Amino acid sequence: MGTSALQSSESIAGAVAEFADSEPYRANQGPFVRANPYHRPLDTQRLAAIDWSRRLTEDQFVSDDSLMANRLLMNVYESDALFLPRDGLHGKERAFDAFYSSRNRLLADQVRTTAEDFALGFLEDSVKVTGSWEADATLAHLERTIDEAVNADRPVLRSVETAPENKRAAEMLIAQMALDGLTEATAMSQNLGGAFGPEQSELFKIFIDEFGYGVYAAKHSTLFTDLCASTDMSADAHHYWFFYLPTSIAVNNYFYTVTHNRTGFFRYIGAMALLEATFAPWFGALGKTLRAVYGDSVDLKYCDEHAHIDQHHGRMAVHDLLMPLARKHGPMAARGLIRGVEEIRLLGALADEDLMAQLKWRPTAEKSDLSTVDTKDVVDLTAATPFETRVAERDCAVNVLSGRVDLHWRATGEPLTLTEGEAVRVPGGRLYGVRSEVDTTIAVSDIR
Repeated sequence: MGTSALQSSESIAGAVAEFADSEPYRANQGPFVRANPYHRPLDTQRLAAIDWSRRLTEDQFVSDDSLMANRLLMNVYESDALFLPRDGLHGKERAFDAFYSSRNRLLADQVRTTAEDFALGFLEDSVKVTGSWEADATLAHLERTIDEAVNADRPVLRSVETAPENKRAAEMLIAQMALDGLTEATAMSQNLGGAFGPEQSELFKIFIDEFGYGVYAAKHSTLFTDLCASTDMSADAHHYWFFYLPTSIAVNNYFYTVTHNRTGFFRYIGAMALLEATFAPWFGALGKTLRAVYGDSVDLKYCDEHAHIDQHHGRMAVHDLLMPLARKHGPMAARGLIRGVEEIRLLGALADEDLMAQLKWRPTAEKSDLSTVDTKDVVDLTAATPFETRVAERDCAVNVLSGRVDLHWRATGEPLTLTEGEAVRVPGGRLYGVRSEVDTTIAVSDIR
């Protein structure tokens, strides 16, 4: 790495450190962030360990660096969107000012492009779009891709249905959906301004559907909060902050990335069109899964609305928006549209694999093997130790040397409690966090 690149990396690291150390991103004591949309904890030490000059590869997409970078990037994007507490600002005025401070906005602008490249730059290598894409070829590829997606098996939903604790599995899925569900169409709104012809009006038609045509009760994010309430889940923004998987955050970040960068417009339209064209059957199937899990108590208006309206959105997005853009703007636009289709296909597949692996993992207590413990792995915990979750880089074991610790690995349900002499195995790639209410010593050691 050259001198200028090194200086740039050091400058970015400094901006990241200052941003993450500011009030909105400081540590949280418990596993949930309660009723404060301006509090989104970032671990400054783990962020400081990232080499921002070396972008993640696809093989590193499920990793702790990916988790930290995508958390940071989500905060960068969402500090440019307006959040107000449902019950009013009373008592949170200082948090509001800190979250939207001019200094943090400047820092966010400084780190954004580097964080985007680090977290999502691997798509340039993993997705190759070559050749000349004329309108007919673009439409044929898109229709074939839509048909494959519509008729594919839905392994995530099967994993939820067959999970021993299927409500907890469903709620882990809903927690991932909350990344978009509570702020639905916010990224889309980034592309509503400017002047780009009749296609601008077609995009706005989809947008106003997402916002319930100005009727709050019909707004898609309102329907999502109703779903959450019916399953006894919180609908506060980022209540489940610590339980977002890195791949789930990345899918959400992708749409902000391609809408914040104007040259990403065609990629955005391609990705959005594919989802809109495949959402109707997926949400129909999701509704059946949630009904099987919860019975008649679950509010499925969110699923029903998407199963209905996205039949129209799919047609509009493909035939009234994507194809006119391809015909009007030629091969460069078509390549961008196809790239967006393929990028979101890949990100969606990786996110599904990550979530299914998390749902499959059922940690159990076992006797600790102290022969694997190294003194460098020993950590002391108290009731005042901030809570954090991380992604295990490789198979490891959490050993309790003294005291008692709770292992958290899912958004809802009871944690696994471990006492002195017990341990739990954590597979590589799995998200977990530990919390203790008493003085405790643990060791997290690799399984050799």
